[in-house]
Amino acid sequence: MKNIPQWSAEEAKVFLQAMNEVGRIGGVVELEPISLELIHAVQTHVLHSAIDLASLEIIHPPAYADLLPDPAKRFQLIQILILMPYVDMKVDPRMVAYVDDFADVLNVSPNTLRDLHQVRDNHLKRLMWDYGRRAMDEFLGLSSAPKMIKGLITAVHQSLGDQQLAKKYQELERYPEGSLGHTVFHWYRDRQWPLPGEKKSMSELLLKHDCCHILGGFNTDNQGEMDVAAFQAGLFSDGFGFESLLEVILDFHLGKAFSTVGSIIPPKTGCFVPDEAMAGYEKGLACTINLIQDLDFWSVADQPVVALRERYGIPAVPGPLLLKT
Repeated sequence: MKNIPQWSAEEAKVFLQAMNEVGRIGGVVELEPISLELIHAVQTHVLHSAIDLASLEIIHPPAYADLLPDPAKRFQLIQILILMPYVDMKVDPRMVAYVDDFADVLNVSPNTLRDLHQVRDNHLKRLMWDYGRRAMDEFLGLSSAPKMIKGLITAVHQSLGDQQLAKKYQELERYPEGSLGHTVFHWYRDRQWPLPGEKKSMSELLLKHDCCHILGGFNTDNQGEMDVAAFQAGLFSDGFGFESLLEVILDFHLGKAFSTVGSIIPPKTGCFVPDEAMAGYEKGLACTINLIQDLDFWSVADQPVVALRERYGIPAVPGPLLLKT
């Protein structure tokens, strides 16, 4: 069960002042427009407050030890503060140092903080290794070397062609229209992607991620990938979802080609839109299960997408089930 912090108006102001402190590097620079957009978005979608942002003060990190004693609130604050050096696309070492000061004072040290240090120091290969190892466990349940080897062998086998598995997914076309299974079938076909088991497929590795797209109402363009990553950040209670969000930010906001594949999925810059990303995060927080780890696709494949959204607490999504690519 996720422990979702509920912020009072006074605590929300403390949160926003910390963001202001980091974004302004303690008051020595003006906020970048996108940093101010992120502060607005966090106020709207995370804190649900209506504080006059012009009233924010500079309160240096040591004061926060007494202002925020709740560990869950400290953890969420630090995860959001870690976003700040990324969003203006500079990863300014001075800004990172302020994030470190807050983390030290609040005694919070998530993996995303170490990831931030590696980005600051341009150690992306090392970061990719560390992140990839954790992703195999968190996303795929491959928590040991034998499981990882077996999982990779299965994935390669399926991508080369597994007729029995392919037939199972092809039969989703016969599921009721509007069901999750029928929608998944057309999600792949409309994008000219091979279904799991068909040759050159991604096997079943991305199925639950694609279900996040469908249930959350996110497209598969660069913006949609950014927003579904923010959605997934809200699904995980241990903070790993923020790591996956930052991976996508590296690819599609900073243009670092962190995990993109050559010309197949080229990196982009400037795809992080704070209000849309934080709206996605808010949806993920509202979701009552971790779709990546706990969704049993075949047990609900015949159920309507709109009903599953209601069952899992995902806010209603306007527009068609199948979005254009």
